[in-house]
Amino acid sequence: MSWQERAQRALSVLDGAGNGDGGTAERSRRIFNHILDESNRDDYISRDFFNIQQTAGGLPPDVSFDNFLAMVAGHVRTELEGSSFAEELNDDDFRNGALTFDEVIRRHISFLNGVVHQAAPGEVHVDLWNLILNARADDASIYACYRDFLVDA
Repeated sequence: MSWQERAQRALSVLDGAGNGDGGTAERSRRIFNHILDESNRDDYISRDFFNIQQTAGGLPPDVSFDNFLAMVAGHVRTELEGSSFAEELNDDDFRNGALTFDEVIRRHISFLNGVVHQAAPGEVHVDLWNLILNARADDASIYACYRDFLVDA
């Protein structure tokens, strides 16, 4: 099963979902529709939440911001090809997996929003926050699906 077929299955199992989920299902549907257009980017900050939290003091001298970003970025299309989205999964398990993209993105956005609005935020946190804010204005970015998530950003 291709990532495109898995994205279509995600849309199918998410169809009708969403009552009382705080918008998770709707944002998830936006993500899958977004990535089905192959001219759109699918990268997002997804990995190593603990180390993202720990970067307030900066990065090691031998790690550039771009290198760090490459280490913590994931790609929805690639992740859809993994075993977490195997075709033998039942619809409930597949739906739960499909919802995790939004959960991970919101977790990072919420964390960064909180730390950059405190006194003396870390440079890496500010850089990640600005990257997300700028990406929200880019129609090709997956973060365009989050334009309405932080109304006071």
